[in-house]
Amino acid sequence: MIKSKTLKAAFIASLPVLMGYLAMGIAAGILLAGKIDRPDISFWAFITSATTISGALQFAIVDWIAQQTPILDVILLTLFLNIRYAMYGLSLLERFRGIGFLKKSYLIWSLTDETYALEVECKVPAGGNPLNYCLAVAAFDHLYWITGVTLGALTGRLLPFDNKGIDFAMTALFLVVLTDQCRERKNRTPALIGAAAAVIGRIFFSVDNMLIPAMILMTVTFIILRRRLEKGICNE
Repeated sequence: MIKSKTLKAAFIASLPVLMGYLAMGIAAGILLAGKIDRPDISFWAFITSATTISGALQFAIVDWIAQQTPILDVILLTLFLNIRYAMYGLSLLERFRGIGFLKKSYLIWSLTDETYALEVECKVPAGGNPLNYCLAVAAFDHLYWITGVTLGALTGRLLPFDNKGIDFAMTALFLVVLTDQCRERKNRTPALIGAAAAVIGRIFFSVDNMLIPAMILMTVTFIILRRRLEKGICNE
């Protein structure tokens, strides 16, 4: 049982995520309702957001469904879009050690960029259990995302919306984050590698088929240059 003071601390810490997840979730839900004309789209918005706690993936799902993307492409794109979470998890292995299978599975599955940041910061109150705090943070963030996407689908279904440009919301968010990160010199090399991989992918493949090759190239390059990149970061 999670103590009330631990729940309160987790809720307060998660409030910034609430604002972001509601906004992005509503945009994703509106896009889903606008591109997929089904009377039960709100139900499917709830299902997809409950089982896919990933902003980029939630937006991508809309086009995958609309275009009937082959399942192999879906698997590969999902892997490369979310492989960074495996890296996040490595730093939390010790903290999650020794807990029950169900709790550990949920903590692993619910890990997102924002949840990871809060769990690492871990503002657990005095006498509180850090694992329970992390569980509460993960559950709150998960609930915010489900609420945002479901509300967006309901709104998009009931009210007339011009959804043109909404699918650019996630891209715009990443561009803002990238711009902020590139202010520091240590982050510019990874950004340039990503940009080069995208350009090379576009040169050799069509717009519809460039993403997977570009992400494979980028991942392989990062692995090859890992030590050099880490050394550069440590020397900053």
